[in-house]
Amino acid sequence: MNSFKSPTLSLPSSLEGVFFVTLRLRNALPESFGQNLALQYYSKQLKFAQHPDRTAQLRQARKRLFARYDDALDLEKYGHTYLREPALAKILADEILRRDGSDYALLAYSILPNHVHLLLDLHSSMADTPVLEDLESYQYQPLRDIVGEIQHATEAPLKKALQQLGEHIDPKTFQKHTQNGSVKMEGKFWHERTFDFRVKEAAEFEKIVKYILHNPVKAG
Repeated sequence: MNSFKSPTLSLPSSLEGVFFVTLRLRNALPESFGQNLALQYYSKQLKFAQHPDRTAQLRQARKRLFARYDDALDLEKYGHTYLREPALAKILADEILRRDGSDYALLAYSILPNHVHLLLDLHSSMADTPVLEDLESYQYQPLRDIVGEIQHATEAPLKKALQQLGEHIDPKTFQKHTQNGSVKMEGKFWHERTFDFRVKEAAEFEKIVKYILHNPVKAG
């Protein structure tokens, strides 16, 4: 699988805008799995609501949940492994690299059969210094916009490449159930939710870089 690190990769002068992001194929995990993780995280929010070091406790809880999430993806037990195809991995890699230097500074990434890891530095593209609460919300809007644009830009090319390879596309892969229970065909290749957190410490940064670059080797 593809992996990348900047040839000049070093600890950024500021970690304020550095994020570790994981996005996955729509059917790589059952919806119930993500719902269960969200419920567990919500229970931790309640548990640490009055804790004097609430933010640190929630960060640790989120990291433990991420470990479960990524381990489940690496098992490749559910869904498809479309990104194992070199042609599809290249489409995605080209789009990630194309945005480097404009939307973000790309520090490292790896493309696995059913998910992608990105280490992005958004600091230079931040118009204003965001408040801490925005960065720690796990819904930091500039990051959401960038990831959404990557997903949108690669959606059609990835599906077209699958068809050219003669891959049978299971219609269920691109279905989404609406609130009233009906099925809406959206043609989505990606799951709209990502798993991400802000990198805050030098030791954490180094650990994540090693993890991203080792992940394709682990996946084999």
